[in-house]
Amino acid sequence: MRGMKLSVIPLLVLSLNMTAALVPGLAAEGELKKATYCHGFKEDQSPKDVAEFFNQGEAVFLSIQLKGRPKTGVVKAEFMFRDDQIAEAKVDVATVNEGVIFSFGEDTFVGFDIKPKQALPVGACYVTKVTFDDKPLGEFPFRIAPPKGALPSKLVKAALAKGADEDHKPVNETHDFEGMDKVFFAGVGNLGLASWMEVTWLVNGKVDDAGTRSFTMEENKENVPFHFAFIPAGGWPAGTHEVSLQLDGQEVAHEKFTVKVGAPMAGKTKLDIDSSQLFRDDGKGEPGKEVKSFTTDDTGMHARWKLKQKALAKGVQVVWTLVEAEGEKEQVLVTADVEAGVSDEIDSSLTAKDGLPAGKYRVDLVQDGKVLDGRAFEVK
Repeated sequence: MRGMKLSVIPLLVLSLNMTAALVPGLAAEGELKKATYCHGFKEDQSPKDVAEFFNQGEAVFLSIQLKGRPKTGVVKAEFMFRDDQIAEAKVDVATVNEGVIFSFGEDTFVGFDIKPKQALPVGACYVTKVTFDDKPLGEFPFRIAPPKGALPSKLVKAALAKGADEDHKPVNETHDFEGMDKVFFAGVGNLGLASWMEVTWLVNGKVDDAGTRSFTMEENKENVPFHFAFIPAGGWPAGTHEVSLQLDGQEVAHEKFTVKVGAPMAGKTKLDIDSSQLFRDDGKGEPGKEVKSFTTDDTGMHARWKLKQKALAKGVQVVWTLVEAEGEKEQVLVTADVEAGVSDEIDSSLTAKDGLPAGKYRVDLVQDGKVLDGRAFEVK
């Protein structure tokens, strides 16, 4: 098996600014009185222009009203897109209420706002979690509305099948599949500008992230045909599996299907190592001469593990480590994920533009956090 992915790409990457302010406004100390989304704050951080929703690109303001004037405590707000945090801010009330000896009938307002540098996905799939000294005050949902003029989005129909034609129509609709079948989920929808669809596949009840796919509409379209297709690395194991379709973050379809006879390699992920080898680069980025050590002039190094039998390499990483070198502390040089798939060998490579300093090194094959095999070598 070849190829390594050096990082995980998150589903949603947001660049935003976060600001928070607090103005004293006594307390049943720090209890929540009210949380209000708005389009801005008054001078005391109380809400101005209450918001029912926000438009894409618009700043999201949340005014938290605490009972009284607590002398100590930290208010924290976590803005979430589904299960992913997109922003966080904290305010220490002591910095504002310090020195207050006596007051009555006043509340404390805390203002938080996020200012996205790119449009947030549309949908009612947002919530802000607010705590006071880590004690939950509440979770407050909010919605990003579609752009003006966007067609109302809805799923018209969807079906499971063993294939799809050039027009994305399902071919051979069924809920029964073989272990090596690619499963197709085809449908039709009315999709408005900025709406997005996402499909998630569950293998025996567990989400397989490799199958997650999504797309976003750049214009209004009625009766849009679409299809998604997936087969896990190594094929489907026997059992009941599922596919979930979300439209603007809300599930609109959920189908179950059955595989009676699983694929031979499905689910068999434990690797049984037979041997390991090191190779000098051949000058073209491929393994060349087999070696036991490298020189400081080598800019390309390769490691290969042969397996006793074919297996599904899943949850596997290769870690290259500097163990000892003059003037250097022990450190991990690179950790790379191995692409999931069935194979009887695993290859990895390390490129060092100026070569590595003389010293002792190690390259480890790791699966699910456990080192399966470690190969020590020197650079001379």
